[in-house]
Amino acid sequence: MSGIDALLASLPAWTLVGGKGGVGKTTCAAALAVRSARDGVPTLVLSTDPAGTLGDALGATLTGVPRPVAAYPSLWAAQLDAVAARTEFLARFGEVVATILDRGTYLDREDIRLLVDSTLPGIDETMALLALADLPARGDWKRVILDTAPTGHTLRLLALPETLLALVELLDTMQGKHRFMVSALMHRYRPDAADAFIDELRSKIARLRDLTTDPRRAAVLLVSRPEPVVVAETLRYARALAEMHMAVRGVVLNVIVEPRDAYIEAVIEDVRHAVPDASLFTVAACDILQPGLPGLARWSSTVKPLTRPRRTRSSGTRAGGALETPVSLADLPLAESMLGSFPPVLIIGGKGGVGKTTVSCALALAAARGGQRTFLVSTDPAPSIADALDQPIGDVAAEVRDGHGLVARQIDATAAFSRWRADYQSRVDSAFDALLGPGFDAAHDRAIARQLFALAPPGIDELYALIWLGDAIADDTTDRFDRIVIDPAPTGHLIRLLEMPALALDWSHRLLRLMLKYRELAGGGELSAELLAFARRTRAVTALLQDETRAGVLVVALDEPVVRTETTRVIERVRSLDNHVPALLWNRVRETPSPLPVEPTVRQFVAAAVVPSPVATARLLEWYDRWRVLEVDG
Repeated sequence: MSGIDALLASLPAWTLVGGKGGVGKTTCAAALAVRSARDGVPTLVLSTDPAGTLGDALGATLTGVPRPVAAYPSLWAAQLDAVAARTEFLARFGEVVATILDRGTYLDREDIRLLVDSTLPGIDETMALLALADLPARGDWKRVILDTAPTGHTLRLLALPETLLALVELLDTMQGKHRFMVSALMHRYRPDAADAFIDELRSKIARLRDLTTDPRRAAVLLVSRPEPVVVAETLRYARALAEMHMAVRGVVLNVIVEPRDAYIEAVIEDVRHAVPDASLFTVAACDILQPGLPGLARWSSTVKPLTRPRRTRSSGTRAGGALETPVSLADLPLAESMLGSFPPVLIIGGKGGVGKTTVSCALALAAARGGQRTFLVSTDPAPSIADALDQPIGDVAAEVRDGHGLVARQIDATAAFSRWRADYQSRVDSAFDALLGPGFDAAHDRAIARQLFALAPPGIDELYALIWLGDAIADDTTDRFDRIVIDPAPTGHLIRLLEMPALALDWSHRLLRLMLKYRELAGGGELSAELLAFARRTRAVTALLQDETRAGVLVVALDEPVVRTETTRVIERVRSLDNHVPALLWNRVRETPSPLPVEPTVRQFVAAAVVPSPVATARLLEWYDRWRVLEVDG
């Protein structure tokens, strides 16, 4: 049995292929799907990555509707289309949701229409994910392989059913008020379309949860690479999946150079210890894979199962030798003045796996070494700056050891927003406790008011963190930073973050209108004042991000066909949102890349490949000092 056949045989009918960005998830998912289809097994491969490149890997154009891949009659593929799922949901259920809101709130019909149309962003991804719950019943495919987004986005996506459940409970509470009033007047109640809608959503959530947590039907295949930052995130990912009761059936260690050295053997033992019940496989380093089926065949041919015998564990850290500049880059000028050309707020963007976090840390350290009061912060739901700096970094701003005064923080955006939500609910309770007078069904109205934050769009927690950063850089006190370097999640999440201010403004305005209907419950206007302050700060962040003298997105890329294509799309999308792109950095360069042809032009720099990736402050700065200029303005 070949390695790819053994890997496929170790997996259940439903497989989620996951891992840190850039480790080869899409290639692995596509290769497994192709191999399954070659045996005549009806197979669906589906990408849930907002910045998905599954179509590039298969050499096919994908849509949100599963379509056959020409080369293999048994293979179907699709790119999850969250926007289309939202449109379909609103067309089918928008009126029912409006009816529930009409029954359960004091909003008029126009307010309700705006609430349904505008304050449910994020329902798109939720409904697209819930659509997966219906696939087993269709029976069209015997095997389903999901090519997922990088770690943070996928963990959030897997948690979306619970988020939706909170919305369902809010709608059910509103409908419960209607049931109570009808029963009181008619002495009986007959369930209607609104009740059926709520029951259907609950059923979908239950079916999806049952599917993903049944190891006989579904499991996760983790893909990793033998790099310290990647391995650390892989182990955290495995722990997070275990907490969600999702089985990790296998681990693929990609880009393995034979013979394996002591560091690789230590990585293997770390992975075995973290997921003792998973089958382990290695894939040889293949350099750059060309898009399409030939590249998948080449990758598949190097898959090998790892034998079980264990070796003595050694250090999990590979020593870094002296950094050398490839000969082809030696003639390029050093990028000595690049920091001076960047605005004070710098967001480091790019496709997963291109080295954003390492670049973020190097830039922040260089700025601090140059005397700038610098703040390095991660808003990634799966942060890695602690791994890159090789020291603990938590959710409290702290000075980096040997970091020239650099301050760093890995913001737990979800926890921060949860605290705000808890404070809101506490104030609602206080307001209801003090409420006197007729006209209120206190039990239902209290529950409805407490749950209004269920209407907040997913991702608003990261915006809440971004607003805090905007406050930090605008602060005129002695604690003000000269420079803020932001390490966000990969491409799809970054774009959502840049879009979020407009969505959040709309959400806050709609929620404020709703609260004004409950002005008797607004605690003396404190809650309304806080929402107004949130909206004001959101507008300030928008102005900051769109001011090229104050903020910009530095895009990191690799000189690979698929990454070059996505990098062009990223730059175009960022600019379409009126955000500035001051530079492009080609990372892990071995040969001088061709400049990316984008209009207007953008300054381009190169960072040489280092094996393993630079870790810890001294090595990061040594690496930064060897960056080169590829293309200057004009």
